[in-house]
Amino acid sequence: MDLAEKLMYVTVQVRCELEGGGLSQGTGFIFTYSKGNRSLPVLITNKHVVCGASKTRLAIPYVHTENGIDERRSFCITVDGGEAVWVKHPDDSIDLCALPLQSVFDLMLRHDSEAHHVALDESIIPSQAQLDKLSPFENVIMIGYPIGLIDEVHNAPLMRKGMTATHPRYDYNGQSIFLIDCACFPGSSGSPVFLLDNGPYVEDGVLTFGMQRFKFLGVMFSGPVQRATGEVDVIDIPTTQRLIATTVIPTNLGNVIKARKLTELGDVFWKMAESELAE
Repeated sequence: MDLAEKLMYVTVQVRCELEGGGLSQGTGFIFTYSKGNRSLPVLITNKHVVCGASKTRLAIPYVHTENGIDERRSFCITVDGGEAVWVKHPDDSIDLCALPLQSVFDLMLRHDSEAHHVALDESIIPSQAQLDKLSPFENVIMIGYPIGLIDEVHNAPLMRKGMTATHPRYDYNGQSIFLIDCACFPGSSGSPVFLLDNGPYVEDGVLTFGMQRFKFLGVMFSGPVQRATGEVDVIDIPTTQRLIATTVIPTNLGNVIKARKLTELGDVFWKMAESELAE
């Protein structure tokens, strides 16, 4: 598989049954933290996706290899424990959380010993120096499940294309975010946002041919909307579709948490792992 096809295996539709009834839907993606010879696979999404959850339903896509042929399959599981099983970013203002997946992958391997999952990792998070070299106008792709849409036969996400609306170099309004110009609908919360160039591109003022460029820029979480009365608000990308008393007009803009904030979430996991070893 080429890189673009591998990215189709990274995301997982997150469906949470809520304590008060109803269903919250969003996007998660598989991410692996590594330190030395240890690795910690997790599923990352937004805090507001799992807020009030009583249980979480997942259908994790994986690669089954048999006789040299790769086949797309899914492992379905319901995770009990509600919101409490999700580890949250320590900063309340950062809308990120993660679900440990090692026990889920152990069950998946018992179900199918030839299962192989695809994950993102910290090696593809750009440094500030790399962000400084980008153009203010970069093409981006976002992978997820807008309005809950999914290729149910193949358990495959939808891919959307847009561009940066603010320079990824800068922290927009002093926050660890940047904006993209891309249609962001309910279900897009938690979608990973990538820079992926297969053709010529300009970086640091230099035109480059014949090389692929790939960077994990961040995680979609909210977007500005304009109310019919004229006010502009920033709201979480909704996880449920419901009737509301006011009319909002989407701006086709989305707020993206910079990928570097995932490292801080990883620090929480490593501290938890060290505590378990000490006991």
